[in-house]
Amino acid sequence: MPVEVRLLKVGMTMTEGTVEEWFIADGDQVQKGEMLYRLETEKVNMDVDAEGDGTVKHLVSAGTELGPGDVIGFIFAPDETIPDVLPTPTPLPGEEPVAEKKAPPPAAAAPAPAPKRAAGRRPAASPAARRLAAELDVDLADVEGTGPRGRITEGDVTAQADKAKTQDQPRRRQPSSPAARRLAGELGVDIDAVEGTGPGGRITRADVERAAEAAESTPAAEPMRGMRRTIAERMYASLRDTAQLTMEMEVDMEDAVKLRTQLVAEWESDGVRPSYTDIIILAAAKALTKHPRMHATLADDAILRHDAVHMGMAVALEEGLVVPVIRDAHAKDLKTIAVESRELAERARSGRLGLDDMSGGTFTVTSLGMYGVDTFTPILNTPESGILGVGRIYDGVAWHGDTPVQRKFLRLSLTWDHRVLDGAPAAEFLVEVRGYLEAPFRLLV
Repeated sequence: MPVEVRLLKVGMTMTEGTVEEWFIADGDQVQKGEMLYRLETEKVNMDVDAEGDGTVKHLVSAGTELGPGDVIGFIFAPDETIPDVLPTPTPLPGEEPVAEKKAPPPAAAAPAPAPKRAAGRRPAASPAARRLAAELDVDLADVEGTGPRGRITEGDVTAQADKAKTQDQPRRRQPSSPAARRLAGELGVDIDAVEGTGPGGRITRADVERAAEAAESTPAAEPMRGMRRTIAERMYASLRDTAQLTMEMEVDMEDAVKLRTQLVAEWESDGVRPSYTDIIILAAAKALTKHPRMHATLADDAILRHDAVHMGMAVALEEGLVVPVIRDAHAKDLKTIAVESRELAERARSGRLGLDDMSGGTFTVTSLGMYGVDTFTPILNTPESGILGVGRIYDGVAWHGDTPVQRKFLRLSLTWDHRVLDGAPAAEFLVEVRGYLEAPFRLLV
């Protein structure tokens, strides 16, 4: 029997995912452990390895969204014959057996057409497809699903909405000259969508050329999906559902800069290079243990205070922002935090984070100092009630009596949820963080 390739479930909260890309083409050979496909979820993207050797047969094409555990293809062993009709996927517990599907030709990766649904049966659709259907006022009962086992995808919903528009608003063919029609074919212009300026609305060559130029100058619309869509939804919900305020505080970093310089040299042989963000993460973690009102979340009209500090650290990727979590940061030393933060950042940039790596955070630190930013307003990573923004280190002046002395400074920006705590306890927490950074030896004891 061939090996079933199922959509990998990463983390307990995953409800859907997308086969972003097949690394092995339909009908090509793969070896166990070789990268087979790239999975896109709402929070992470990751490469999934093959679980066996043999010939890969796709059941779904790249871009298909479906549920965790759904069969997306097969791997046939070298001594197996690939049938015209692919075997029926083994149902997961609680699933009904599905009908056999014909193997797609080698050049095609699209799934076979889905069978008709039984009358009165609730159509299977991804949560994203249901949200989109509600937005576009599409009845899912009218949509034919093209996903595995007839599952309705976002593309199916969009196609149905476009079909309804076409049916409601039939287009009238505009008169056009033969030369204009030939030019439209050469330039790939839909001549029925061109507005004619000739006699009686007749479409001319000049009209087609203007339409082609307009199409080239119009920026292509990129669908918002995956991580970018999740970030947009969560940030909007964070601002909508919480009472966010931000305060700033300047910190004298002269001694912290000296400490980091010494530790970089001290730990060089171990391959450990602490960053300023590592130092601030530890300072914030220790301060949270002394200010429990800052270290709390609002849940079901009750304020839940946390004992352990699970510190989120924002990592910027090309496709968006992820926040992996350093567990029990308050109980770890600076060297351990430096090692863990570097490992988490590398895994994030290589797409190897799991959903569990980014869940359970109780507070977040985010830095834009490396971009030369002095101060900014970070948005809460809900349900957390606090996030600390870190700016760049810059040269400033401190006064020793009447004598100006050049020192290193940075600005911290604390955003907090006013529903959970007031400004005074938030300020007291920020003062505590500043105290650790201005006397950083306290972080080492």
